[in-house]
Amino acid sequence: MLNKPFRPFAGNTVNLSVSASSQRVEIDNCDSIRIMNNGTATVWVDFGDGTVTAALASGMPVGPGVTEVVAFPAGGARLYVAVIAAGATGSIYFTPGEGI
Repeated sequence: MLNKPFRPFAGNTVNLSVSASSQRVEIDNCDSIRIMNNGTATVWVDFGDGTVTAALASGMPVGPGVTEVVAFPAGGARLYVAVIAAGATGSIYFTPGEGI
């Protein structure tokens, strides 16, 4: 399989204001998600269904100012992402798409 650059789905970026409480948002069905932490602290990200919650020091850490692309199996159920930080840290953006 040939690796292709990430290609966003137009107009479907969602964001959350990260805090010390777990928050979640639904993401459009996609192969990959580009995650951009625009805040000042590390956030922890967890993926799952509509009940997913994030906890400090579990899940996937995304450092301040870091952008990651995460791939998922195609054709899955609705995807939710939950985030948390030690305190208020700014916004985190999720852009669904395909590629890496």
